[in-house]
Amino acid sequence: MPHPIRPIVPDELPAFSQVWERAFNFDAKEVELEEIKKTFEFDRSIAVMDGDQFVGTGGAYSFDLTTPGGHVPTGGLTAIAVVPTHRRQGILTQMLRYHFDEVRAREEPLSVLRASESLIYSRYGYGAATIDASYEIDRRHTGFGAERPTPGRVRMAGKEEARKILPGVYASLGHTWPGFLSRTEAEWDFGLLDLEHWRDGLTANRFAIYEEESEALGYVRYRVRNKWEQGHAVGELLAEELMASTPGAEAALWSYVFSVDLIQTIKAELRPVETLLSVLLADPRRMKVRQGDGLWARLLDVPAALVGRRYAIEGRLVFEVVDEFLPEAGGTFELVGGPDGAECRRSTAEPQLTVDMAGLSARYLGEGSFRLLSEAGRVVGDLDALRRADLMFGWHRRPWCPHHF
Repeated sequence: MPHPIRPIVPDELPAFSQVWERAFNFDAKEVELEEIKKTFEFDRSIAVMDGDQFVGTGGAYSFDLTTPGGHVPTGGLTAIAVVPTHRRQGILTQMLRYHFDEVRAREEPLSVLRASESLIYSRYGYGAATIDASYEIDRRHTGFGAERPTPGRVRMAGKEEARKILPGVYASLGHTWPGFLSRTEAEWDFGLLDLEHWRDGLTANRFAIYEEESEALGYVRYRVRNKWEQGHAVGELLAEELMASTPGAEAALWSYVFSVDLIQTIKAELRPVETLLSVLLADPRRMKVRQGDGLWARLLDVPAALVGRRYAIEGRLVFEVVDEFLPEAGGTFELVGGPDGAECRRSTAEPQLTVDMAGLSARYLGEGSFRLLSEAGRVVGDLDALRRADLMFGWHRRPWCPHHF
């Protein structure tokens, strides 16, 4: 028998959060919960009850997702957790159905999430739609292959000034980069709160801004770890977020990062797979790169989602979507699209491709390949249709989501 499920009110957040703490093995601080109240959308919260006890939790943020050439409203699934005593009782499935119904009621054509475990969500129709990269390099190998003069300057900034500048730079970049999620003012406040137990032994946030004629075109938010061995500085610098709206701004900010004294190792997390840094460095082999799944997407309204993006070439495609979890969301569709817009509707025509929902969702932002999905047995179709689909769904910039939620 399904458990009762409902949203919570703000006064219930401490008890609600205990489910996260038990599932993800941490203790939330009181100050943290007070700040979460300012960003958490309580009307979108999900509480699964066993009597008066919370045994499953979740929620959603209302995002604007940048797609190739467009934007769509999106439900960002978050805080999904089940207490250990109630595992394998269908609670996760119940919460996902509740979430999907809520997202569709708001006319959001898709759901997105960041997965704590990569094996969980594909069975619910999610696909890994972006790839995260992390970089590590020894400062001794950070020389550029050629000088790249820039007309601007990099300067340090304090937290209050950075709070005013950073959102504009993020938004200017995010308007055109597939995979970006909008950030509210409350989310910026929470993200820059900088509680000590978030720092993992590093310093507080430090900020540097790149400007041209007093216009901010980029920033880096970073932390450092003071470390010495046998009288020599072997410090670490973690570039937690580096945003640049021009190549010159990005080059100047990396140059700044590499110039910080008493640092041996530079690390950067949550970076795009395709990076200017790989061609700036004189010896890019020295940079260690690790890749993993980033933002997961799940289409809930196929026509609305596909109309909400543009396509690299003009083309027509009739395809069948197999959705085992939500059969009503699948079916056969005709897509006619190009760089200037698209139309998509249900169709009775013979499909040229058949794809599962997780596969289509993974390709939604332009990442991946229908051909590779075909070779893995997840897409059925002739070579001409596969090529046309890959050309249409591709984009000049690989998607990237630098936002955690």
